[in-house]
Amino acid sequence: MAIQVLMPKIGLTMTEGKVVEWKKKEGDRVEKGEALFVFETEKTTFEVEAPESGILSKILVKVDETVLVGAVVGLIGGPGEVTEVPAEKPREVVRQEGERPAEVRRPAGERVRATPLARRIARENGLDLKSIPGLGMSERIRRADVEKFLSAAGTPPAPAPAQVLAEGAQRGKLVKMTGMRRIIAQKMLASKIDTAQAYMSHSVDATRILDARERLLPLVERKTGVRLTITDILMKVAAVAITHHPVMNTRWTPEGILWLEDIHMGMAMALPEGLIVPVIWDIGKKSLSEIARSRTDLVERGKKGKLTPDDMKGSTFTLSSLGMYGIEEFCAIINQPESAILGVGAILDKPVVQKKEVVVRPVMKVILSYDHRVIDGARAAEFMKTLNELLEDPILILV
Repeated sequence: MAIQVLMPKIGLTMTEGKVVEWKKKEGDRVEKGEALFVFETEKTTFEVEAPESGILSKILVKVDETVLVGAVVGLIGGPGEVTEVPAEKPREVVRQEGERPAEVRRPAGERVRATPLARRIARENGLDLKSIPGLGMSERIRRADVEKFLSAAGTPPAPAPAQVLAEGAQRGKLVKMTGMRRIIAQKMLASKIDTAQAYMSHSVDATRILDARERLLPLVERKTGVRLTITDILMKVAAVAITHHPVMNTRWTPEGILWLEDIHMGMAMALPEGLIVPVIWDIGKKSLSEIARSRTDLVERGKKGKLTPDDMKGSTFTLSSLGMYGIEEFCAIINQPESAILGVGAILDKPVVQKKEVVVRPVMKVILSYDHRVIDGARAAEFMKTLNELLEDPILILV
């Protein structure tokens, strides 16, 4: 009897996955535990191992098809075994890459009601508002309706660039957009459109941060087996600063501002496929050793493609560091639905004036991006003042 290969459920919130690669072809021999296919969901990709040894007798879900969790994507059988395709398979396919959802046409002459932002996004993407279903009793199309339609439909390639490439007038390579890249693009654009982003910066004397890391490094490594990093200290310090200024741990909602009790720290992480933000939960309640262990685990699983969607949800504040690349300063884009993100640059020796004398000190630039709808400039400045005090004297986080 053929063994069914199913679309697995990774995490509590996953409902569907898109097959992006088959490691084997129909008729190939597969061994139990061998990588069989790769699927994509949210911002990550996962390899699925063969549940049993045998012959991959049938591929039921092609590359770029999206199916629900639990759907049969392939069959493994013995040599010469007759394969029966499950009768329910045609109903399991949710959509194929590039396929547009069924259009909803309104009666001719009917005026389409939509918000200005929804009209703008539809116009920029070449969409006819009449084909997008509205939500609610008023049937007024909103931004979320348009983005949902685009997410389901995918972004079709623009004809003009394709024509230029075909004619050879401009040499280059058109790389198909992955689901991960599309999600990143949608979220970054939505953040810039939907939030009133403002910025402020501080130059921090990192002398004591470096000293603290050197003193704590052997202690943490002996206790946990992992190396303490500057990022671990920065995340802990930021969490303590947030406890003094809880407005940084808020979310904008249509009903009002949501003040969150627990601090869950998002940690921006770059992969070859794109940016992800795994989350350290309840960071305010964790020691530096626990933070270092959590950060190491998330980084290792992220590099191996083993993070689940649940690992990247629920953050209330994010820290993004590009110091390892030598970047001195940058303004990060807010990771919605959060209200703020802290961008951290490299620690560089620079001349500074202290007591009317020029001395060289390790200086680190930190820049806060915040949503001015929720956080007033004065409140952001107060947070940055506290953050600076804690960074320049990390022992204060123990008080």
